[in-house]
Amino acid sequence: MVVRILIAGFASFVCGFSYLVGLTRLMTGLLIGFNAFCALALGGLFLMPVDAERLLLPVYQPVPAWPYFLLGLVLAAMVVVLYKLPGERSVAEPVSTVHYKYLLGGIGGYLLSLFLSSAYWFPSDEHRLVSDPSTLAWEVFGGTCLFLVGITLSCYLLYRASRGVSEQYPDLMRRFVLGLFAFLQMDKVPLLVAYLLVYSPDSKVIFPNIAALALTATIPVGLMLIKATWDSRLD
Repeated sequence: MVVRILIAGFASFVCGFSYLVGLTRLMTGLLIGFNAFCALALGGLFLMPVDAERLLLPVYQPVPAWPYFLLGLVLAAMVVVLYKLPGERSVAEPVSTVHYKYLLGGIGGYLLSLFLSSAYWFPSDEHRLVSDPSTLAWEVFGGTCLFLVGITLSCYLLYRASRGVSEQYPDLMRRFVLGLFAFLQMDKVPLLVAYLLVYSPDSKVIFPNIAALALTATIPVGLMLIKATWDSRLD
């Protein structure tokens, strides 16, 4: 467990530091590409036969694999667009306290979306006992929609925060926002949610179909990273 924590901490440091030193295009491509690979891997997982007794990545129920493959292809296409299109520079905004409010609002909204939605994803034992599966499914679906809306709005606030510039350090705010986003591994949150919705045998609440919907939160995350990368003055 200690080794895993150290590896995760080192990966967070490398991702954040890469943005801080100006490797924006490279790091953005790697982060989006990793999510694309994971989506394709999940799609391949659901092509396997149902086997709840499998020790490694068991499949509890038959699930269509095409949503995961489609999402993986969309994310892979976003990586291609990142490198092929130059993008358009946004209008520079002198950095002010408003940009720091955007930053706090974006991070706070990101975390709030996750924790508020978890109340629907992982109901209490008492609630599960008195609710039928269809009711639980609709609650999980509603929590996932709340998660998607919250992530999208938070990414917009984070992008607005990255637009602050100063004459002496024109790219500092953008590097700081992207570096903090990567250091906190916020781009991995949709993947974590999808994994928990697929593998929650202890709670007996397992919704692989809705997990694909939760994983689509990687699209607004990727769009925010791409737009901020295109705006970078050093790209």
